[in-house]
Amino acid sequence: MFSIALCGPMIYRNAFLDQLRSMRADIKVSAISNHLEDAPTIIANCIPDAAFLVSAISADLMQAQLERIRRVDLDVKLIWWMLSNEEVSSEHPIHDFDVEIVNWQAAPETLVLSLGIPILSKPKVSNRPHLTAQEHHILQLAADGLSNRAIAYRLSVSESTVKNHLRHIGAKFNTSSRAQAVWQAVQWGYLSPQPNQLTS
Repeated sequence: MFSIALCGPMIYRNAFLDQLRSMRADIKVSAISNHLEDAPTIIANCIPDAAFLVSAISADLMQAQLERIRRVDLDVKLIWWMLSNEEVSSEHPIHDFDVEIVNWQAAPETLVLSLGIPILSKPKVSNRPHLTAQEHHILQLAADGLSNRAIAYRLSVSESTVKNHLRHIGAKFNTSSRAQAVWQAVQWGYLSPQPNQLTS
C-alpha cells in the first residue's frame, strides 16, 4: 500500500485525491492539511511514502519549506504542483531538495506518475464539452469555494437551481464530485487558479 500526505488548497487537493483514487484504489492518505507550512510536522508524524504539495508561492519561498521538510525526512518523495506560471530554472537551488515540480496545467495522470505510483486503471478521456454561460459562472464560484447556498444568493437563484447546474456540469464532464469538475475545468481551459485559492 502506498501512503501519501496532502498539503494545499482544498479544492485542488481534493481534485487530485479524487483522480488518484480513480486510478489507484489502495492509496492510504496519511495526513491532510490546508496549510503548506504544516507539511514538515505531518510528514514527521505519519512518515508517508510521498507528499503532494499544492501552492502558488514563489520557488524561493517553496525552497524554504522544502528545507524544513528535508530536515525531518530525507527520503519522502516530494511533488510540488505549482499553481502559477512561474518558470523555475533548472539551475535554481530548489532542485537540491529533490522535488518534482509540475506546472498547474499538468494532467492528473502526470501528477500521479510523478509520484512514482503505478496506475492500475486509467480514467476515461472525454472530449471538451460545451458549458453555458450560467454553468461556467457557477463552476467558477464553486472553484472559489462558495457553497451552493452562497452561489444561489450571489446569483439570485434557488439553491436547487445551483444543484441542477452542478449536476449537469458533472454529467457533461463525466465527474462525480465538485472537486473533479473544477479540476477538469482547469484541464479544458474553462478555469484557471484564482488568487484566493492559491494561499499556502
